[in-house]
Amino acid sequence: MPANLKTALAGTCHSFDHAKYAARYLAEFAYRFNRRLDLAVMLPSALCAAVVTKPQPLTVLRWSEAGI
Repeated sequence: MPANLKTALAGTCHSFDHAKYAARYLAEFAYRFNRRLDLAVMLPSALCAAVVTKPQPLTVLRWSEAGI
């Protein structure tokens, strides 16, 4: 799995600030990795989550950058 993570990061983000964005990229990788075998359900599931989730203030969206 570490090789998959390294390949995914190298392929999608040629350079990124590890200290600032590593948690987000790791969360995205984990989401895709856990759902890689059921691709037909991935898009409807993501759309459903986007529709049901309440809007969040910008400060809440940036908590991961602040390390909270």
